[in-house]
Amino acid sequence: MLSDPVLQWVLTLTFSATAAYSALRLVNDRKPFLIIGDGLHLVMSLAMIAMCWPWWAVIPALPQLLVFIAGTMWFALVAVLQSQRRIRRASVGGHSPWHQVAHAIMMLAMVWMILAMPSGTDSAAHTHHHGGLDLWAALTGVAITAAMATAGVIFLVELIRCVRGRTTWLGHTGDVASGTLMSFGMAAMCWPMITG
Repeated sequence: MLSDPVLQWVLTLTFSATAAYSALRLVNDRKPFLIIGDGLHLVMSLAMIAMCWPWWAVIPALPQLLVFIAGTMWFALVAVLQSQRRIRRASVGGHSPWHQVAHAIMMLAMVWMILAMPSGTDSAAHTHHHGGLDLWAALTGVAITAAMATAGVIFLVELIRCVRGRTTWLGHTGDVASGTLMSFGMAAMCWPMITG
């Protein structure tokens, strides 16, 4: 997907770190809402690693779309239920509904990338070039990229507060650090698709 080898490796390492963290959380978490979220983030991180490289084109798009559409709906539903106080904050790792919204946007960004990127036999010709997005794809891409960058800044501010407060790493602080990496990494992945 990306033509710049430095960006390919930086994003591969970034999403390898978030995948490792999600896998660690998946093993340690016991609450159903957290387990589902960890699983979705693990799959998302692995898909983002694949998207950095030309061989992403051989991975079928439909299963990815179904997983990330379901992920978008899942986090949106959890955000709504949590804001209505039907889900306790402790059930979702102490996070606020805003975290669920941020995760829903991440999943939606995955859907956008899969739909906007050439796939299958078309990808080989366009692996290193993403120009020619239609107006709708370009505008929604700008909105999603802006949302990811904004979420990254908010996560970063929260991370700084967590580090100063010395909260538990494998918990809220770790989740916020992972959210920061995911948000900025996804924004960095989306931007070349819009401007390429």
